[in-house]
Amino acid sequence: MSGADSLARAFHQLDDALGGAQFPLPLPGAEELRALTVSLGHQVRDYLLPRASRLDAPLLAVVGGSTGAGKSTLVNSLLRASVTRPGVLRPTTKSPVLVCNPADEAWFRSDQVLPALVRTDTQLHDSRALHIVSFPDLKPGLALLDAPDIDSVDDANRTLARQLLLAADLWLFVTSAARYADAVPWDYLAAAAERNTVVGVIVNRCPPGAVGEVSGHLSEMLAERGLASAKLFAVVERSLPPDGMLPAGDVAGIRHWLESLAAQSEARSQVAVQTLAGSVRSIDTQLNDLGEGMARQEAAIEELREQAARAYRQSAADVSQAAGDGTMLRGEILSRWQDLVGTGEFMRTVEQRIGALRDRITGWFTGDERVQAVEVAISDNLAAVVKDAGERAAEATAMAWSHTRWGRDIIVAEPSLATASAGFDEAAAAAIRAWQSDVLQLVEEQGRGRRMRARFLALGTNAVGAALIIYVFTLTGGLTGAEVGIAGGASVLAQRLLEAVFGEDAVRKLAEQARRELEARVDGALGLELARYTEVLDSLAVEAGAAAGLEAARSSLRSAARDAFDDLTKPVGMD
Repeated sequence: MSGADSLARAFHQLDDALGGAQFPLPLPGAEELRALTVSLGHQVRDYLLPRASRLDAPLLAVVGGSTGAGKSTLVNSLLRASVTRPGVLRPTTKSPVLVCNPADEAWFRSDQVLPALVRTDTQLHDSRALHIVSFPDLKPGLALLDAPDIDSVDDANRTLARQLLLAADLWLFVTSAARYADAVPWDYLAAAAERNTVVGVIVNRCPPGAVGEVSGHLSEMLAERGLASAKLFAVVERSLPPDGMLPAGDVAGIRHWLESLAAQSEARSQVAVQTLAGSVRSIDTQLNDLGEGMARQEAAIEELREQAARAYRQSAADVSQAAGDGTMLRGEILSRWQDLVGTGEFMRTVEQRIGALRDRITGWFTGDERVQAVEVAISDNLAAVVKDAGERAAEATAMAWSHTRWGRDIIVAEPSLATASAGFDEAAAAAIRAWQSDVLQLVEEQGRGRRMRARFLALGTNAVGAALIIYVFTLTGGLTGAEVGIAGGASVLAQRLLEAVFGEDAVRKLAEQARRELEARVDGALGLELARYTEVLDSLAVEAGAAAGLEAARSSLRSAARDAFDDLTKPVGMD
C-alpha cells in the first residue's frame, strides 16, 4: 500500500471516529467543540480524502474575503467573462460558483469533492448548491471557486465560506485598502498559516498614490503572522467600465501566477502536498482538543451515573438496616405479633412459654385472622420503608445533579426525576409481597422433612413464615434499653418457635437466606427507579469508548503521515 493510500485509509477511519464525537452536556467549550467536529468532518470529506486519493487531481483555488471586497469582480476579471454575479444586495445569498476547464469538469462534478453540495448549471439563491461553470479559456489543472462572504450576516453563508476555504488547495484572499486590517480576515489568514496553505492576498481598491504604503504595511503584517511566503497583489482603485471588469493589466500578475501553477505538474503537486501536509498538522492539534473534550463529557456523564447509583445504593442499605436492626418491631408489627402469640403468655419467661406451646402446639395458631394481621402489618410497614427510601434516593440524586449546570438542565427537562416514579408505591408493595411469598416458600421447603413435618403442619406455613420474618427483623441487632425486653423478647420467642420446628442450625441459615432475598427484592424495585436516570444518560448518545476511538484514528493518521510525506513536507511534531 502506498503512502497516499495509507493516508486515505486513515482519513476514512477519522471520518468514522468523528461521527461518534458527541458533546451533549453544556460543559465549558462544548459548543465550540461541536462546531469544530462539524468543521473537521467537512474538511475530511471535502478536501483531505479526495486530495489523498488523487494527489494529481486539479487544484482548487477558493476566492474568499469580506463583504464588498470585490471577489466576484476579481473572478470575472481574471476570466475576462461574466461567469459569477457580483452581489448588489447584502447579505449576498447565492450558490458558490466553481469555474473549471472542461477537462477537469468530471472531477469537480463528482461526489468526491464537496460531496454535501448539490451540483447545478445555474447560479441559485441557495448556499447548498454549487454552480459548475465549464470554461475552456481557463487553463486545465486549476479551478476557481467564488465563495460567500466570510463576514456575512447570514449564518449559512459564513459557515459555507469557512467550509469552502478549508476545502481549498490554494486561497485567493481578497480584501480592500480600507479593511485589510480588520479582525475577521486575519482570523481566517491565521488558519491558513496554521495549515501552511498556499495563499495569494489581493488588496483591492488601493488609492493610486498609496499602493506602495499599503502593500508594505500589509507585507509586514503577513510576515508577523507566519505568512511571509504569501503572494501579495495590489489592485488600484478605479471606476469600472460597463462590463464590470477590472482592466486586464490590473489582474495580469494574479492571472500569470495561477496559470504558471496550473501549467506545471510539479508546481501543482507541490501546492497540493504542502497544503495537505499542513492540514494534517493542523487537525492533529484539533483532534487532541476534541479527544480531551470527549473524555470530559464521558467523565461528566459517568459522574452523574455514579451519583444516582450511590443514592440508590444508600437507600437500599438503609432498607436493609431497618429490616434487621429491630426498627420494624417498634410499632404495629410488634403489636400484631403480640396479638398472635397471646399477651398473657408473652410476659412469662421464654422457657415457660415454649414449654406450654409445645404441649398444645396442635391448636395454637388456629386463628387465621391473627396470622393475616401480622402479615398485613409486615407488608404495609416494610413497604412504607421501601417507599420512603425510594423518595430519598430520587431527592438525593436530583440534589447531586443540580450542583452542576448540565445535571440541573437534565432535571429541569425531566422534572419527574426529582421524585420517585408514579408507580413506585405499588412497585414497593409488590416487592414486599413477593418477598413474603419467598419466605413462605423457604419454610415450606425446609418443613418437608418427616421428622419436623408434624410440628410444621401444626403451626401452619403462614405462622412459621411470620415467625421467621420477626426473627429476621432483629438479625443484625441494634435494639437498646427497654426495646430489648419487648421487641427482643418477641424475636427470641420467634427464634425458639422456629428452632422447635427446624432445629437451631437450620433457623440461622433460613433467616440469612430470607434476608438475602429481601435485599434482592428491594434492589430490584429500587433498580427500576435507578434505571430512569441511566436511561436518560444513555440517551445522551455519548458512545462508550468514542474518545478512545478518536485517539486511535489520530494515531493512525500520524503513522500514515510519516509514510506519506518526506522530511521536507512532514508535519511538524510528527517525527
